[in-house]
Amino acid sequence: MGDALGVLIPILAVGGWIIPVTVKSVLKSQERRLELQMQAQQGQNDAVTQQIAALRQEVAALRDTSTQFDMSLEHGVQRLEERLGRVETKAAAQSVRTSSPAEQQVGLH
Repeated sequence: MGDALGVLIPILAVGGWIIPVTVKSVLKSQERRLELQMQAQQGQNDAVTQQIAALRQEVAALRDTSTQFDMSLEHGVQRLEERLGRVETKAAAQSVRTSSPAEQQVGLH
């Protein structure tokens, strides 16, 4: 038993020193791995945030373009209505002039 105890004490002393060092090393490597994962996720989050900002800018540009197009279309329709009104007024005036018998006799078409 004395020999066993003499061999066991150095083994326990070396093991008592190696085990904590090994555990500490394993824990540090796990901590580093978690830090790298968090950095990767943060990088992905930043990329997603940038993409969302770009999409918001595109939507705003599309909204502006759509509004400008609507305004241009509305302006075009108003101009056409004004032209049509003038043409109808001229046509009505001409039909009144041509239907007047006194003017037809004089020849003022």
